[in-house]
Amino acid sequence: MNSHLESPAGNLLSGIPASDVLNSLADGVYITDVDRKIVFWNQAAERMTGWRAADVVGRNCADNILVHMDKDGHALCGQEFCPLHRSIVTGQPSADSVLVLAQCKSQLRMPVEVSVSPIRNGAGQVIGGIEVFRDLREFMHDLLRAKGIQELSMNNPLPKDPRVEFEVRYQARELVGGDFYRIERQGADRYALLVADAMGHGVAAALYTMQLRTLWDDHREELQSPARFLSLLSHRLHTLVRDAGYFATAACATFDAATGALRCVRAGHPAPLLSRCDGSSEAVGQSQPALGMVPNHIYTESAVSLAPGDAFLMFTDGAIELFDSQEREMGIAGLEQILRKLDHNEVNSFHLVNVEEELLRFTDEIHLPDDLTLLKLWRRS
Repeated sequence: MNSHLESPAGNLLSGIPASDVLNSLADGVYITDVDRKIVFWNQAAERMTGWRAADVVGRNCADNILVHMDKDGHALCGQEFCPLHRSIVTGQPSADSVLVLAQCKSQLRMPVEVSVSPIRNGAGQVIGGIEVFRDLREFMHDLLRAKGIQELSMNNPLPKDPRVEFEVRYQARELVGGDFYRIERQGADRYALLVADAMGHGVAAALYTMQLRTLWDDHREELQSPARFLSLLSHRLHTLVRDAGYFATAACATFDAATGALRCVRAGHPAPLLSRCDGSSEAVGQSQPALGMVPNHIYTESAVSLAPGDAFLMFTDGAIELFDSQEREMGIAGLEQILRKLDHNEVNSFHLVNVEEELLRFTDEIHLPDDLTLLKLWRRS
């Protein structure tokens, strides 16, 4: 870092090495080449992490140094999920900060707020990336308590049944989120499923999910009929909506593992996809008002049948309201294309982690811009 900063302001920055300016910052800063080999590590990064510049310069940033994890404990140093890698390959800076857990030299994890940007040469070619990170340990105390409370309310061990397989992929955009899901066995053959997306983001949306959990517990006896269940929830939630317009969108379904019969109702929510083992797919459920929007609305159900090898996918709009670098939207059609690409057949079904990776590859973002929930039911036999 022996380049100098140029400033139209005149002499203030004239002749000052860029490294001196970066070392004056209170935030940690490091710079890598396109392969994420560290070429600069500022003094604040040393203070915050315990890693000296001499320890890390010349090494890969994933080489037992920061080893970023997301808020849910998932490693980010793979190709697709690393924010710095995403910035380098997309050529885009982060539009907003990303919360990650960085590893200090002491091996303790430190919550940090990360911003990333590509570095270009004079010809406009991306030659590396820069990451700026800020210590959030004090700020995170209350948020971590809120996250723990929400995790308890979301805890939902997946049922075990040789006839049917369930899989869930849940990623909150922030430390806490507004998506909510439940899977519950009711008797020997019947299952009830719900995916919902509360209005708003962050802590406010997370509070709404707590209300949904309470209503699920209070009215689970109505789950024999998805339409009656959502009608009751919508009526209960209408008084909480006020001027917001609606409380949440939702899709609710019941499935009979003995017969393959599935009934589904959706309230302002994206239509779930039925992915057939022959490669075809179809959207399930008619469009109806979101929960809390229309007083005393009576929902109606759609019925389909799953053959062995068919899969039923419920999801929030974080899976389809995505745009690529040409501003083309993923949409339902794009999601259907992903499912076909992932070799869905009667021997095995697509895996949701692969679906999430494909969504991230599609978008021109550093990370997925919204909460994401994917819930899959696969009929084995």
